[in-house]
Amino acid sequence: MLNINNKPWEKLRAKDIVDFLKVLEDETFFFELKLDDVKPEHFIKEVSAFANTYGGYIVLGVDNNKNIVGCSKWTEQRIHSVIHDCITPTPNFDVKTFNINKCKIFVVKIEEGTLPPYITNKGQILERISSGSFVVNDSAKLSQIYYKREEQLKNTELKLTLDPLKPNQIIADNICAYLDYGFSSVYSEPTALQKGIQNFDFQPVCDFLNSKNMPHSVSRLGTSILISYGNLGINPIILSAGLQNFIEIMADGSVKGRIILLTFGMSNPVMSDISALLFVTDIYKKVYSMIFGESHFKSFTYALKYEKLTVLKQFTPYYKSVRADINQRFSNSLNKHNEKYGNNLIINSGRYPYVGFKTIDKKYFDDIKEKYSYSNLLNRLFPDAFAVLGYIDPIR
Repeated sequence: MLNINNKPWEKLRAKDIVDFLKVLEDETFFFELKLDDVKPEHFIKEVSAFANTYGGYIVLGVDNNKNIVGCSKWTEQRIHSVIHDCITPTPNFDVKTFNINKCKIFVVKIEEGTLPPYITNKGQILERISSGSFVVNDSAKLSQIYYKREEQLKNTELKLTLDPLKPNQIIADNICAYLDYGFSSVYSEPTALQKGIQNFDFQPVCDFLNSKNMPHSVSRLGTSILISYGNLGINPIILSAGLQNFIEIMADGSVKGRIILLTFGMSNPVMSDISALLFVTDIYKKVYSMIFGESHFKSFTYALKYEKLTVLKQFTPYYKSVRADINQRFSNSLNKHNEKYGNNLIINSGRYPYVGFKTIDKKYFDDIKEKYSYSNLLNRLFPDAFAVLGYIDPIR
């Protein structure tokens, strides 16, 4: 996509907008001018068209003669709300505000979408042709759009999934299951996150991990950071690759990882302490927030997420803690479950979502009626579907 006045988006200034409008002959394939009174349904059509084609810019507060007249009805918050509420999935976009000659204007940058089609709340799919936006009715064109989506999902699957453990690889008898998880994130300003992880001082992360008094490792893997945490409680021999609790944090803010579940005791069926699903996940969320901080939340657009539980041996989930009161609470939950439902035996594997990936964006939080906040976003991006594995009733 073209840059405005040959300036990178993060360096764009008000003077660049003024200079650009002077040389802009008319609305083009990549640029659309809109007045303050543009209706949301017309605005969102342009967003859909740009996202479904090659991206572009919408300048709010400028008339067709390139005169800067400003905005009073539209605000940056309204732009974000309209795009999040009126188009699915949420495209990758960013907004800049400029004050020029006492007039406030907005420049909305819409990236070429990686998961088309981007459908308006009226059910329309639009594309950019010449200097206009038009509804796609041609079946061949629609097929091309969906093919692009399928290819992107295949690439995301390759990016996030891990090689499965094979029975003949597993040395330890006390491994009963493992949870693979991952999410691929899209940000409006990805370069900020990439610079953050490249220049990050990992000493605070190491200090935090040391405070937990558990074995750990922090290593660079290409452009990613690989962190392992915890002791599997098996003999110190050479282990197969992937046989560890670990998380790989990629330069673009995406994540993939694995949590191992162990059995203990000689009961039948065997018991497995699944508190690792909560404890290890909390450790990784803390490390992730230390690396990226608020920049992750501020420029977050959407993420594709999955979790996959692979069961190697039948087991009964159980919570174990160093605190006696917590152990008693979860023991009571298990007893109540057994009385009402029988044993909470886990006998096969599961994936969430069951098909493809789950889209996490602002609309997702609206749908589940949960506040869109930094902490809630982290909670939803990291493993949560199997946190109360085996239990039917809520664990209070």
